[in-house]
Amino acid sequence: MRSTMKKLALASAVSGAMLAPLAFADGHKFEISAGAAFQKFDSDRKLDDETGYGVGLGYVINPRWTVEAWWTEIDSELENNGGDVDTESARLDFLYHLENTWGAWQPFLIGGLGDVEFDVDNGSTTDETRWNLGVGVKRELSEHFDFRTDLRWFDSMDENEQDLGLLLALTYKLGKTAAPAAPEPAPQRLDSDGDGVYDDEDKCPGTAANLAVDADGCPMKLMEDVSVGLKLYFDNDSAVVKEAYYSEIKRVADFMETYSNTKVEIQGHTDSRGSAAYNKNLSQRRADAVAKVLVEKFGVEAGRVSAKGYGEDMPIASNEAIEGRAANRRVIAEISAQVETMKQR
Repeated sequence: MRSTMKKLALASAVSGAMLAPLAFADGHKFEISAGAAFQKFDSDRKLDDETGYGVGLGYVINPRWTVEAWWTEIDSELENNGGDVDTESARLDFLYHLENTWGAWQPFLIGGLGDVEFDVDNGSTTDETRWNLGVGVKRELSEHFDFRTDLRWFDSMDENEQDLGLLLALTYKLGKTAAPAAPEPAPQRLDSDGDGVYDDEDKCPGTAANLAVDADGCPMKLMEDVSVGLKLYFDNDSAVVKEAYYSEIKRVADFMETYSNTKVEIQGHTDSRGSAAYNKNLSQRRADAVAKVLVEKFGVEAGRVSAKGYGEDMPIASNEAIEGRAANRRVIAEISAQVETMKQR
């Protein structure tokens, strides 16, 4: 056991010497700890629970991880005859800092492996290898000092025995974490077109002030539905388009000129007087008459205009009344298109 402890102590010292330049070069630091250690022994050991002391050397790998070498000594007594038992242990531990949700107290997990020697005053000794797991908290007292405590469970790899240990210690932090470099003044960034996106990130410079933009500074496009309708009426048994409706037909022609991908179906209808066959023909003549005005007078391409008569089959009012029959003698059309617009601010 003493040979093992010497090797462990030597390895810790050599490691510390090798890591010392790094500790001060990159802001990491060594930690030297000392404090009181309480051991509650497994009942099979027949030892009194006692308090001793311990010292440790730690190296801060990063803000989460620290590796530590610890040596502790606890003087106990045998329960049956009162003989003294000197207990010395050496171990290597890894400490992991958890997310700090406790304010000034920093919780951590700890675990490691080491040797323990039980030296009885009658000259007999026993060595065991134990691994340990535990939890603890620490609190910063000053720039260089921390208070810490941890509770851990020791499991012997040589005997079927488990012990509990409690440590209360002060830690002295060697070195000082490097202060963060003062931030350089940020260069002034320009937004020439005032759209909220800086020039060095703006992929669409010069955007109009009234347009909403995306993260790249480009106008946000919207698709909108637009439409125009046509409805005109005919005298009884007539397919003559009254000039009063030319302005309505021109509105359809202008819409189709604006949206060149549109087509229109002119739909003709009649009231119910007369035979169904006659009314079908009359409705077709009415639809053809409106289509002719649209093409010949207002210049819409003939291939974009179709005409279809539906006869008396689709009334919108009762044919029993004069007003209803007048409403049914009609030609209608509906044209729609999708247009791309820019979203306004």
